[in-house]
Amino acid sequence: MACRLRFMKPDVDTLLRHTNTQLDHMIVAALIEAALRLLPPDNTPEGKERLQKKMKDAQLAENSFTHQIRAMDYRFLTESEQKERNLQPTPDIRFLEPVSIHGELCHWLEYKNYFGFKANPFVAAKTRKQLQRYMSALGPGTVVYRLGFETDHITIEGIQSFREAETLYYLNQQSRAKFGVK
Repeated sequence: MACRLRFMKPDVDTLLRHTNTQLDHMIVAALIEAALRLLPPDNTPEGKERLQKKMKDAQLAENSFTHQIRAMDYRFLTESEQKERNLQPTPDIRFLEPVSIHGELCHWLEYKNYFGFKANPFVAAKTRKQLQRYMSALGPGTVVYRLGFETDHITIEGIQSFREAETLYYLNQQSRAKFGVK
């Protein structure tokens, strides 16, 4: 529906009315954003300003996520710390020692500030290529979607997908167990 209405540049409420669903507003906003990517880029000053704001918001969300994990006493290098050390590739988080997330071995995390779904032709292919590079170089890892993801969105051996909230929950539980906190 978002793709069909993209020329009208719909807002979240319009799309919810047309589809008569109860989806989360943030997820619908991500779907609209993906549909709008099918249009030519908005190179107006306003379009460029919106893109800058979106990039800034994404970086703030990623920084908050990494800060929460660091507060749990996990040892890792952020993307910028890896670049300072000339390490390649540079996922958002490279653990100094592998961790377990929901029973899965994880050497690295890649944070995505959007909803992951297969129908997004630009982001899905780019993300798959990026994750395959990380898997080949670093071993098993996890992609974390802030807004969730479509089942079987990423089907690469050794790579798990989790929502931000559940990732933080699993890591917090593991951290608490490590330090004997109930």
